[in-house]
Amino acid sequence: MPNTKFTKDSNTFEFSKGRSFPRDDPSAVNVAIDYSDGGQMYPYDKGIQEKFFNLVFERLPLSDYNNLDNWLTNIAVGEKNAFTYTDEDGNDYTVRLMEDKNPLKEVASGLYSGAIRLRKETL
Repeated sequence: MPNTKFTKDSNTFEFSKGRSFPRDDPSAVNVAIDYSDGGQMYPYDKGIQEKFFNLVFERLPLSDYNNLDNWLTNIAVGEKNAFTYTDEDGNDYTVRLMEDKNPLKEVASGLYSGAIRLRKETL
């Protein structure tokens, strides 16, 4: 089973190990809600279903931290650029990184853990 991979044009970054369980890839509906002065709720279904991927990694090496940091600042540029996310099953998704700073934190000497949030592009 291949590891998680990010690809944009000729740039590719593959994590050195798979993401942690439990996997959490929720779908969400986009419903705006407003309330009247009397407390009546008025939901408005915008008709957009969103899909998110929460990639949780534990104890990644410094090289993965540095590669993700480079991806975040120079290739994806935070949320600016869409790219291809390939999951462990080989499925490809066009996504955006929902981070403006590296979410991986050092949890032991030279080892990093954290959750990376991606949003599937609506086409």
